Amino acid sequence: MAEARIGSRSFLGRALGGLRRRRAPRPAPAEPVTSSDGLDAAEQAALEQLGATDGYATRWPVKREVARSLASRQLVVLAPDYVLLTEAGRRALTGEAGSRG
Repeated sequence: MAEARIGSRSFLGRALGGLRRRRAPRPAPAEPVTSSDGLDAAEQAALEQLGATDGYATRWPVKREVARSLASRQLVVLAPDYVLLTEAGRRALTGEAGSRG
């Protein structure tokens, strides 16, 4: 029977340790494609989806990051039970981001 030595690593531990050191670095995330008004493709799609429902929805299946980004730009209002497209959001949707109404 083999004796276990304190402080020594098993063959499997040494093999896995070598694999951990040789792991290739992760590639940088791709830059999101942005439109002329600063919205990326996911944000633009989310605004279009909300615009198709007349600017009000009780369910809005978009990623949390997208919803927060649009809310921080004051393009949508997020409430616990609905989402509302703001006037600025409507302008961004129609491409009139620089104009005021």
